[in-house]
Amino acid sequence: TPGLYIAAQPFLHLFGFTMDGAQYLNVALSAVVIVLTYCLGAAIADRRVGLFAALLVSLLPMMAAMARLFYTEMFLTAAVAANLLALHKSDGFARRSWSLAWGVSLGVGLLVKWTTPIYLWLPVLWALWRNRSDFLRGRWPAWQGRRLLLALLAAFVIATLWCWPNRFQAEAFLLGRYLWPAWILILTPATLGLALPSSRRTNLVAALFVGLSIASLWYLPHVDIGLRLFIEDEARGQEGAGLLNPDNYLRYFRHLYFAHFGPLAFWLIAPSALWPWLRAWSRRQSLNPSATLLWLNIASALIVLSLIAQQNARNLVPVLPGMAILCAIGLWQHQPPLRWLFGGVWVAVLGVQLLLYTVDAPFDFYRSTQPFWASRQYLKQPAVSETDPGYWVAPHILETIVQNSDAPQRLTLLVNTHQIHRGVFKYLVEEKRLDVVIEDATETESTAWRDVLAAPWVLIKDGANRNVAVEGQAVIERIFSGDPLFGILYNEVATYPLPDRDTLYLYHRLKGPGHPDADLTRLTKAAELSAWLKEVRRPNIPLIYSTPDVAVWVGMHDPAQTPVIVLDPAQGAPSGQFPALQGAAFVVFDQNALELEQWLDQQAFRSVDFGDDDAWAVLYGFVDALEEKQPMGPQWEGIELHKLQTLSQIHSGEVLPIEAQIGGEWLPQYKLSLRLIASDGVIIASQDRSLAEVMRFGLFAPPQSQPGNYWLVAVLYDAERMVNIPVASGVEGSPVEVKLTTIQIVDP
Repeated sequence: TPGLYIAAQPFLHLFGFTMDGAQYLNVALSAVVIVLTYCLGAAIADRRVGLFAALLVSLLPMMAAMARLFYTEMFLTAAVAANLLALHKSDGFARRSWSLAWGVSLGVGLLVKWTTPIYLWLPVLWALWRNRSDFLRGRWPAWQGRRLLLALLAAFVIATLWCWPNRFQAEAFLLGRYLWPAWILILTPATLGLALPSSRRTNLVAALFVGLSIASLWYLPHVDIGLRLFIEDEARGQEGAGLLNPDNYLRYFRHLYFAHFGPLAFWLIAPSALWPWLRAWSRRQSLNPSATLLWLNIASALIVLSLIAQQNARNLVPVLPGMAILCAIGLWQHQPPLRWLFGGVWVAVLGVQLLLYTVDAPFDFYRSTQPFWASRQYLKQPAVSETDPGYWVAPHILETIVQNSDAPQRLTLLVNTHQIHRGVFKYLVEEKRLDVVIEDATETESTAWRDVLAAPWVLIKDGANRNVAVEGQAVIERIFSGDPLFGILYNEVATYPLPDRDTLYLYHRLKGPGHPDADLTRLTKAAELSAWLKEVRRPNIPLIYSTPDVAVWVGMHDPAQTPVIVLDPAQGAPSGQFPALQGAAFVVFDQNALELEQWLDQQAFRSVDFGDDDAWAVLYGFVDALEEKQPMGPQWEGIELHKLQTLSQIHSGEVLPIEAQIGGEWLPQYKLSLRLIASDGVIIASQDRSLAEVMRFGLFAPPQSQPGNYWLVAVLYDAERMVNIPVASGVEGSPVEVKLTTIQIVDP
């Protein structure tokens, strides 16, 4: 709801578009709440009670906290206090001006936060019940068609003045063009009630629909708010919360004890404030009948808050003015000097507690006596412990990022603490209008590794990372353990020692695409390539990226953690960078690595491949020396295998390197197919090459290949006519296959 943000605009324009500029709104509203507490206390009891209640509410810990934080609770508290004051002054909606003030405060409160009725439903029902005879027996005034027509005309004019200039924007909402007649329907009872003579009924109708008209400025376009609130409540609800859980009905009393008073203040204030009320109730009396309004304000909040899944100490802030007034009424029942003794102790302990959260000097005393004071969830000392200026490193981090590049930048965070989190960075980016995208990899739904590798800048922290999801914690541990791909692509550019002895590390990737997520098509193809690599690659086979670009694109999908190598064409010729290898290796290419691919095709034994023109992977076999196998004599008419070199044994998941020398004469379209065939005749690997004098083959034995002996078989065929060339007469085997040798496959 927009109430808080609209109200902050004047302060932002006066004091600047900063956190402090916005926060001045809540500072001003805290003064408004104090004044409203006095007015409400004076109206219900007397001026002395009102003054002391105003002093008391100004010292309560959560009131101070909400004045220092940009939450809606201070504005909501002001709206609830104004509504209770107007309800009391309206004398059960008998007075029109105060009834309309009640309606306006209700509408404004709903624009501030949807929870406004939570605090008001019992006081309103009580006011209606007290005057039920007037509401039930009273007669409605004569409607008079002229008044109805004027009310309808006024509603039409107001709705049209609002809707017509915004008719195109209205189409973006659920009701669309129907917003206009809907506002007419809501405004008509309000204008009609104002046109009719004053009575409890007409004042209630006018006030209620004035409030609904104000609230409808936001709620009517967002008419699906109920469903969204249900989803939000489910998502943010506390684990285990439910109507059958006894804790549901105790948690807000704990919030009252620990957050709103503090143990010491509670035991010094609550007994002496409540005793006069309990004594009067035991005699079936009331210290102040009008104060029932305030008790019902507290009860209505506790009833609803106990039934919903969410819990937060902030939810009790709107009842604090009424609570302060009830305490002041109870205090005034004690006779002097006991009244002044109790009151002085209350003010002293609350004042000391507030001082401990307002200045840093007595922090050591606070730390040694912490169990006596209110919890620190929302109240913090200005510049010590969690608020130590040493945590304010975000401006320097962003400055480092911006200074290193003029292009749009992206920073992925693997840090989530109260002091350093995505909100701090996003705020500074907005305030300073920086061209930096902040990506959070700390949430459960985050694909942490992909988010990290997609960003040129990464910020991580050692030490405790409890607020980082399990996926993010795994990535942090992986980076600190020396992940090879991250270590190759990223350089550590800055470290930030923190006051709690943890350290922040800022990393920068100088190479590769700046925003790979922008090209969804290429990202999808890279994901398919990565899936293929995961399927066919044995864990100990190296994965070599031919360029940093393709390392980022494919590496984002994490096909392998180790061993990983990244080459860079800008660093020199491929032969100078490529490592000396034995066995098999996957090499991932892009269009900038064609020279490397040509070189490898000559130096190694090319096997299976997968991918497209953007990125493709090839499995190569590497070997220093091959075993020479005895050729089996002439195999085909006019074509002879002079020399065959290969290995007798390989592991599953590796490449069988083969080099053959062919003699004779053949047509250009002739091809030679070499195949690994199991004893049951199943072909587990094959590769075809155009016939040449010297030929290299790489047959990939899949990881799932069973250990055992396999035949290496050759087949010669005409690729144009797709017919096999028969073997020479007298050669054992089928008419088209030549068994060259046996190969043993063993477990890795």
